[in-house]
Amino acid sequence: MTFNVQTKNWVPVGVKELELNAYEVVCSNTNYSVIAGPGAGKTELLAQRACYLFQTGLSPDPYRILAISFKTDSAKNLKERVAERCSKQDALRFDSLTFAGFAKSMLDRFMGALPELWRPKHNYELYFPKDSEYQAFLISLIKAAPKNFINLRNLKPKEFEKDWVLGSILPLEGIPAESMRGIAAKEWWRACLHLGKNSTLTFQMIERLVELLLRTNPQITNALRGTYSHVFMDEFQDTTHTQYDLIKTAFLNSQAILTAVGDNKQQIMRWAMAMDDAFGLFEKDFQADPISLNSNYRSSQELVEIQHQLALIIDSNYTLVESNKEKNITEEACAIWDFETPRLEAEHLAKTISNAINIYQLKPRDFVLLVKQLPKKYEPCLTEAFKNYDLKVRLTLLNDILDKELTEIFINFLRFGSKEGTNPYWADCNKIITSIYGIDSEDVRSTRELQDKLDSFHLYLQNKMTNLDFSDDTQVNCILADIENFIGKDYIKLAYPQYKQGDEYETVIKAISNQLQNSYINTKDKAWESILDDFEGLDSVPLMTIHKSKGLEYHTVIFVGLEDSAWRNFKNEPQESRSTFFVAFSRAMQRVIFTYCKQRGARDNISSLYQVLQDAGVKTEQIQV
Repeated sequence: MTFNVQTKNWVPVGVKELELNAYEVVCSNTNYSVIAGPGAGKTELLAQRACYLFQTGLSPDPYRILAISFKTDSAKNLKERVAERCSKQDALRFDSLTFAGFAKSMLDRFMGALPELWRPKHNYELYFPKDSEYQAFLISLIKAAPKNFINLRNLKPKEFEKDWVLGSILPLEGIPAESMRGIAAKEWWRACLHLGKNSTLTFQMIERLVELLLRTNPQITNALRGTYSHVFMDEFQDTTHTQYDLIKTAFLNSQAILTAVGDNKQQIMRWAMAMDDAFGLFEKDFQADPISLNSNYRSSQELVEIQHQLALIIDSNYTLVESNKEKNITEEACAIWDFETPRLEAEHLAKTISNAINIYQLKPRDFVLLVKQLPKKYEPCLTEAFKNYDLKVRLTLLNDILDKELTEIFINFLRFGSKEGTNPYWADCNKIITSIYGIDSEDVRSTRELQDKLDSFHLYLQNKMTNLDFSDDTQVNCILADIENFIGKDYIKLAYPQYKQGDEYETVIKAISNQLQNSYINTKDKAWESILDDFEGLDSVPLMTIHKSKGLEYHTVIFVGLEDSAWRNFKNEPQESRSTFFVAFSRAMQRVIFTYCKQRGARDNISSLYQVLQDAGVKTEQIQV
């Protein structure tokens, strides 16, 4: 049972204090639009707000709080932060999901309420079409009826998807056939929903279907509104029209209080149909009060001052924030390094990271290698050079296996089975199965029975893992099958609805198996702890795109390849490119290094990026290894 605290007596949990504007939002009873720059403590603000609402009784049981993030790791981090700050009972009432996860869970539960015209087949599959697939579809229509569809010849795939397939809310009676492009969109939906063995849906299509579901079924909408007293929306600057329409239909003119948090300077998802001014529209529609956070808890003062110069080229009205992070390195906070060849570049970066690890007692994962695009292109050269310093490079892609909830479950159980005696992973595994089975912590009998089963399974699993032969991939798969059977595949799918439809579950399991065997090859001692460390990249320097790094932070950020070839769309998309550059820079706590390689080409088209760094006092050094 949670005992309520009077609002006037409530104090932040687990932190010394909050800045005044953050405290105002935490304790508010109105809709708020919060502009929070890099390192401003957005996750902490939302976690504290959840604590305040639960502990003061402003979100009383059985009401819940819904938090929607863009990335799986962001949703997970926020959920974990709330669990650290709140009681166990209150934390269970906090639903932290991605936009995709929220929409998919609604569709999976209530798709039967959609009209037959818009209802997907039960076992639908997630679809990630490329531009070429949209182009092929349009060409097929032209070939089938050239006189009718000839004006589709110049329709670009992105325009077709954004403006016609997803451009507006779905009419109950179907997309009107008022133009050839409208007919094409109608045919696309019909093909995806009804023509194949299984329906195929993109996440944006799912969001449109769920908006229709809520708009046409007041009972479901009222039930949703009756469930959530408050809604948090993170990284709101990247909200798309499909997502905003869904939120608007779900919660506009309801009793729910909404808090939107983000930073327009970090809008880097326009290519994925992010809105131009999500905050402005939210403030207008939901009568939300705008407010800004004025602190940076991530970056040192030197980095914050350079960030300020970068921010001004995106927003001329941007005001300098205050750094709350001490500088603890002797090197320059930011530098540009010029190299003749990629090999010399990789060699010097490996040496730099190795020295910093030894001097400052850091770990490989305190560093990150960022690139604008195509990280696979940079990996071979970097990997080879880093080996000479006993360092690994881990390629971290946008759809990384480590981002999957299923991976987290299996890795925890594998670590559990790899340990003898007193086991630090016992509590994690117990927490996983208690949550999956929905067992109340106050149900002593069920809790005890589950713990006994877990103890017995540990002995069985430990024995199997000790004698496992990695050269036989069937044995690896059997270990995974043992864990799956212990928990229950159906229980897992019930707890994680994203694995109910299609082959996502099997795809992730196969990827886990493949990565385990790759990690076995990568490790010298072949011990389970080393294999799992390699799997999670705990002893590796991550290599990723800027988009993948969003929301993460590192001691040192090394941006590899500040060249025209990596920024091909800079002239066409200067604002988004500058925002992307700003995001890369703002991941760093202590140091940022930019590299240029003459062999990869010129840097004329992005000279304005170099100019702003030069104006901020960043020096360029010719590196001769």
